[in-house]
This record gives sequence, C-alpha cells and structure tokens, in this order.
Amino acid sequence: MVIGKWSEGSGLRDSPPGSAAVEGCCFEDSALAKDDDGGRAFDGRYAVVAEGLQKSFGQLRVLKDLSVSIPRGTTYCLLGPNGSGKTTLIRAIVGLIRLDGGRMQVLGQPVGQVGRLYPRIGYMTQHRALYPDLTLQENMEFFAGLYGVMGQRRADRISDLLEMVELTEHRDRLAGDLSGGMYQRLSLACTLIHEPELLLLDEPTVGIDPLLRQAFWEYFDGLAAGGVTIIITTHLMDEAERCQVVGFMRGGSMLAESSPEALKRLAGLFTTLRLWTGDLEGDRARLESRGYEVRVGAGPALEVVLQSHDQIKAVLDQVQPLDVRLVEPSLDQAFLKLAEVR
Repeated sequence: MVIGKWSEGSGLRDSPPGSAAVEGCCFEDSALAKDDDGGRAFDGRYAVVAEGLQKSFGQLRVLKDLSVSIPRGTTYCLLGPNGSGKTTLIRAIVGLIRLDGGRMQVLGQPVGQVGRLYPRIGYMTQHRALYPDLTLQENMEFFAGLYGVMGQRRADRISDLLEMVELTEHRDRLAGDLSGGMYQRLSLACTLIHEPELLLLDEPTVGIDPLLRQAFWEYFDGLAAGGVTIIITTHLMDEAERCQVVGFMRGGSMLAESSPEALKRLAGLFTTLRLWTGDLEGDRARLESRGYEVRVGAGPALEVVLQSHDQIKAVLDQVQPLDVRLVEPSLDQAFLKLAEVR
C-alpha cells in the first residue's frame, strides 16, 4: 500500500557497519564496494544492500547484525517464523522505522532519503490501509493521485489492474464491504498503480484462492523479468519455492540466503531416486562402483542420491527396476534442518 507519512528522522543513526558476509549466500560480497572514507559505495546491480542492521524495541532485539544484498529484477522471499524480524526488515527498507545501527541503501539511495525513494517503491502491508467508505474505483484513483498517475495513464492502469485482480465488475462497491480475499486483491492493485521498481509485499496472497494466486505469481514473474525487484514475506512454502532467492530469518538474523535448490543442498538435502529391484545388493554394488551414493531405505528400496536430474537416465541404464519414484526434498525440510544447526 501507500507507504504513509514519511518522517525526517527515519534515517539510520551513525554506527560502524557489521560484516556484509551472509552465511550460505549465493551472491558475491561486493554489493557495497569500499569508498574513500572506508565505508561502502552502492553497487547498481542491487536494489537493497544492508550491513549489520540493528533494531530493538525496548529490551527486545528484533534485528541482530543483519546483512543482506538483493539483486535488481529478483523475486526474493523472506522466510521465517513469527517474530523472526521479516516485517521489521521490510519496514526498515521503506524507511518507516529508525534503525539502531548498521548501513542500508535502497535503489542507490541511503534509506533515510525517503523523499527520493517514495515514488519508486510499492509497499503492501498486512494491515488494512484502504478507505472503507470509498469505492474500489475511488480508492484506485486516490492512490494513483498520490503518485502523480494522471489522465489516460491513470484510467488505463486502473482498468488493467482491476482486470488482473478480477475485480472489474466490483469497481463501484465500497471497499469496506469486500471480503478478506477481495480486499487483499484490491490492496495489491493499489500497490501496483504507479508501476514501482521495488515491490515489498507482506503476506500478499492471504485469503486468495489457488487459481488467482497462480495468476498473481505469473504476474510477479513477468514484473521481475522486466527489472522490478519483488521482496515478499510468506508462510507458504510453495510460494517461497517460486522465488529466485530465499532468505531464512530467525531471531532477527539471516540464517542463510540462496536459491531454493542451493538452500536444500546447504541443509544436506538432495533429490533421491527410489528403486525397487529384484537384486537389491547387486544393484547397490553396481551403482556404488560407478560413484553413486546409495542407501537402502524402507520397502526395501534403493535410494540413489542425485546431484541433478540429468543423472536419472544414467542410473536407470545400470539397473532394471520393478518400480521407480523420484523424491524431491522440500524447502520446509531445509528450513527445519538449517534452524537446527545454525
């Protein structure tokens, strides 16, 4: 939604940056190159770069030396249990909270310079931020006006977005009369009205039916392909799997940050090919002699660890299985594993 009233005091306090390295990160530690004063200068490949972020509410530390680099044109999922700091990080990115320490730049600007960032960011919160006594059309027009979207462009954007969220026929209804799912869809449409280059979506698909959720993700993928950076929080693992990068947060820290597949490997989880064969020990010995890692699992069945799907044919060329099953590890399993060991 609209980011709200900007405060001149929402910038970062001066504080030495923490380490920029993120354990498990798939990106180079070069998003902030050294500048003349020993600090870091912005790397234009990244939409968000943060080092050593600190934030406490009273005695509760919600961000603990958190560092992250988010490339432009990426779908990036912040994943973690309630209270892990996901929403606090998003609010820090849009300048709505004062951080206690660390450094952050958003779209090439220090996060404190929110006046420059405001027209380039779209932020959809978990909370109701529409005007209940205005119609859908009027809400869209209001937010379009806030961002200077006027004339034919405004009319076209409103029509296109209402169609995308399947609310065209409800455009004259009051927002306060909408169901939870319809309200969520209108919130997303208002967030997108000014074609922001950075989208921050806090649980955007809550209450959305699966078919429309699929349509939303296809739309998000198209935006990212066009260079828009999308940062999303979700508790739905299938949505996290759709993102190019996932950042696992716990207790205000970043546990790991990489692609879904790389995070599974980091957690020691691999795709396995389960084989039911007539010669369990002979087939196991044959596969192991060719360098495959093979276990005997329930069934009993052979479980062959695959480094990639390209190995499936080569494995099947070595045995004559009675039955075959491909078992993919889940991101949920990876999250639990990483939470245990880190």
